Amino acid sequence: MILRIVGAITLISLIAACIAAALFACLTHSSSAQSAPVWFFAFFVCEGILAFGVFERRSPVFGPVFWKAGAGGNRVALTFDDGPNEPFTSQVLDILKERRVRATFFVIGSNCRRSPATLERLAWDGHEIGNHAWTHEVLPLKSPSLIEEEIRKTSDIIEKHTGRRPALFRAPHGWRNPWTNAISRRCGCTPVAWTLGVWDTDRPGAAAIASRTLKGVRDGCIILLHDGRGVEEGADSSQLIEALPQIIDEIHRRGFRAVALSQLMETAS
Repeated sequence: MILRIVGAITLISLIAACIAAALFACLTHSSSAQSAPVWFFAFFVCEGILAFGVFERRSPVFGPVFWKAGAGGNRVALTFDDGPNEPFTSQVLDILKERRVRATFFVIGSNCRRSPATLERLAWDGHEIGNHAWTHEVLPLKSPSLIEEEIRKTSDIIEKHTGRRPALFRAPHGWRNPWTNAISRRCGCTPVAWTLGVWDTDRPGAAAIASRTLKGVRDGCIILLHDGRGVEEGADSSQLIEALPQIIDEIHRRGFRAVALSQLMETAS
């Protein structure tokens, strides 16, 4: 999939470079050989800009995305992607309830269809629910209409089971294209990313998940964790379950308060 995205970026860059070289030749009455340096320069610039816009979750190339709050509030946001995924999402909810922590869950629409009762519990327990698309497929290769379908279908099923449409959208893998932001806003969702990811879906062990999180956490930080793994049914998130109590307890010991992502965004506005 990454190779397909890189291929598309390269094709667009080639087209842009050819256009730039042709314009240079026309404006300066230069030969094609003389315009070759312009072609190469334009190609590599376009390639770099497009790749940065697609793969860098914080990139402003395709529009702004909220990925951290400023320091000073002693607040962090715990966010969980790729649920609902049973039995692990319910175990995360039990831990959060025991410690009186409110979090934000970016749910996948097709997973919600499989586990509607868990989706309802997310809302019942007072957590914030965000949109993480319907299939968890990467969006940069999709057309605007298919991206909108991914977001709207997910918002529809969230509203059906919770009574509220989500106000936040996080693209799968954080990868976007030039129209992702505009479509998510048209669907009523603000595009967001994260500050700290710890690669917990690689299952490096509970100790590594806790260590990576606590090493990187800062005031205003958005922490990305996973209660699932894409649309995989019953994906093993037991290492997160083991690490989560330690993460929350240490965050509190350091004087931080874990809040919903929208609350963190309010402090930044």
